Amino acid sequence: MKKFSFSMQKVLDLREFERKQAEADLGRALAAENALRQALELVAQQHVSAVAAADSMTDVHELYGVNQYFALLAQRKERLLCDLAQAQLVSEQKREVMREAMRKCKVLEQLRESRLAAWKKERLSEEELTIDDIVTSRFEPSI
Repeated sequence: MKKFSFSMQKVLDLREFERKQAEADLGRALAAENALRQALELVAQQHVSAVAAADSMTDVHELYGVNQYFALLAQRKERLLCDLAQAQLVSEQKREVMREAMRKCKVLEQLRESRLAAWKKERLSEEELTIDDIVTSRFEPSI
């Protein structure tokens, strides 16, 4: 019996490779986004701890230093928020690329499945014809 072969298997393999690459790119983009979120959380924790420390201070110079530290934390926060917005845009672009790659793979996989089903149906009908020929040749009367 002839083995099933999908004529577009190389294209399907390429599309699956592209899908895996898109998944990896999206993973890296999401990891970068997550790192920025963690950095923002760290800035918030530093702000909270500085506020707690400033509550017990009475020296004007120390309070001025804490105030400068708050300004520095605010600058870091703004920079991190801008970076996070950029990272979210990149993540969304990577997500769209991955969706498109998955769609292309799915179309080819569906085509492959439909051709496999047609091939199986054809093989089954050929097998039935062969069996019918064998059965009729056995029961034909000899003249």
